[in-house]
Amino acid sequence: IFTLLVAIDKYKNHVIPPLTGCMNDGNNFKEFLETTLHVAQTHIKYLVNHEATRESILSAFKEHLIENNAIWAGDAIIFFYAGHGSRVVAPPQWSFKQNFVEIIVPHDQGKTGGHTIYGIPDYTFSALMCELALKKGDNITAIFDSCHSGGMARAG
Repeated sequence: IFTLLVAIDKYKNHVIPPLTGCMNDGNNFKEFLETTLHVAQTHIKYLVNHEATRESILSAFKEHLIENNAIWAGDAIIFFYAGHGSRVVAPPQWSFKQNFVEIIVPHDQGKTGGHTIYGIPDYTFSALMCELALKKGDNITAIFDSCHSGGMARAG
């Protein structure tokens, strides 16, 4: 089993209210993987709070899961996210039937240093999941402990 865990209770942008159970959920899931399923620590990548930036989540997904040569086709893969989720208006250049996309909210989402860090939309996550499945097989479980996460793992 190879796992990417993301748990965010505190956000850089103080407009985003803190949560209280995400770190606990992430820690409990990690402990379950290690003690009950005997997953090696090297197979678990765990990003918490300030570590869970947009860039680090996307990079970890690619490096720890998609590009990981230790993962063979058919190995079990788990993505776990506990944190804020949201629904935002889709950019006008995206032609959707719906005007909204679902996102997971990384630690650094918001305006900072004159630029904006955006959430990770469901379509980005679906593309990553498709790439992972094509490369490593379809033994993949995605767990979203967040609001507005119903469409995160659905294709197109």
